[in-house]
Amino acid sequence: MDYNVYNYFIGNYAQKPATKYDTHKSSELRSVMKNITKMTQSSPIYLVRLSQAKQEYALNIKEAAISLSNTLSMLSEDSMDSVFAQKKAVSSDEAQVGTRIINEDYSQLPKEPMIRVNHLATTQVNVGNEYYMTGKGLSAGTYRFRVAVGDDSYDFQYNIRKDANHREIMEGLCDFINKAKIGLTATPVSRSADKIMMRIESDMTGSPDGGNLFSFADRTGEGGDGRGIVSYYNMNNVVSRPSSASFEWNGETKETLGNTFVLGRSLEVSMYAPGDQAAQISYIPDSDKILDGVSGIIRSYNKLVDSTNNYSGQTGQSPRLIREYQNLLKPYLSELESCGITLDEQGRMKMDESLASQAAQDGDMEKLIGRDSALNRRLRKKNEEIKLNPMDYIQKKIVSYPDYGKPPKGYSYITSLYSGMLFNYYC
Repeated sequence: MDYNVYNYFIGNYAQKPATKYDTHKSSELRSVMKNITKMTQSSPIYLVRLSQAKQEYALNIKEAAISLSNTLSMLSEDSMDSVFAQKKAVSSDEAQVGTRIINEDYSQLPKEPMIRVNHLATTQVNVGNEYYMTGKGLSAGTYRFRVAVGDDSYDFQYNIRKDANHREIMEGLCDFINKAKIGLTATPVSRSADKIMMRIESDMTGSPDGGNLFSFADRTGEGGDGRGIVSYYNMNNVVSRPSSASFEWNGETKETLGNTFVLGRSLEVSMYAPGDQAAQISYIPDSDKILDGVSGIIRSYNKLVDSTNNYSGQTGQSPRLIREYQNLLKPYLSELESCGITLDEQGRMKMDESLASQAAQDGDMEKLIGRDSALNRRLRKKNEEIKLNPMDYIQKKIVSYPDYGKPPKGYSYITSLYSGMLFNYYC
């Protein structure tokens, strides 16, 4: 026995999770056995000298045919699971408004709306007093203060060491606030080479009552030394108040606290900038998911081609399988090309993503390889032939022909007898 091929199998054909296309009803399995039996009724008896190259080739083309057949079956789905039934939301003005579908129940999507952004929601920004970086003001000690953010409040205490300058204090205080993760971002800012101040911004935008989103308060009466770090650095100095976003939905003015909101639990809308005209939101086929399926076809097909060319180079056998696929594809070459799919000199498929994406959005890709496609049906039929008997493409000698004077007799496991392919996923 040639153990090398099984070592090759273990290294290159790791167990794969079964898809729904790899599971079959008992009636389907009986149909497979009947097809093999029928095929072998008129088939000669062969003598196969199994080299490693032959076994590797048989494994490779069977694996590729299974993968290609599964992808084509997925593209043939007549349900919401089909990639051609998947949708995505697009905006006619991506600079103003962006959208995405977050729920696969498309019945919940609002009717394709027109959205115009009047102004965006803004954050609250506080800017403190400006000091010379190397200057010193507050003495060493512990300073306590409270931060109110929305309905929550947080108590802090910050230690200032002896001889610390303003730059060291502000940088340390900003880092202290940021590490607390309370919904504020504090940054030391320099408008000149030798001066520094604190800038504090809320993560939240908008205000339901028009008030501030956050505020600071010294706690000098709770064991402090009488001096307040909040008042000294003027941390409550509001330079930009929070405001809600305003936009028009099909001509009706609405407001929201944030620049991103969800409609009907299905459509997420993100506003980026005010616009002069309304952006049209449309629902189109999800070209990304369609191209994933097309890429799966191309990968599996190219594996068939590469395996055949490699086997042909090793054995000198004519690349018959490639010719058969090329003859099958020949009537559809112009349609394939218009969808961005071409064949190179080696017979491998290539895809122009821009053309393929446009074809997916226009519905041409579905016409070419979808459920009602003649090309899809022909490819799946060819793949079934390879899956049933990959040994048909291996060099072998005829030992005897069937005796047509007797009742025909078939053998359900003859392909396994020749190739040894009775294992797990590849069965």
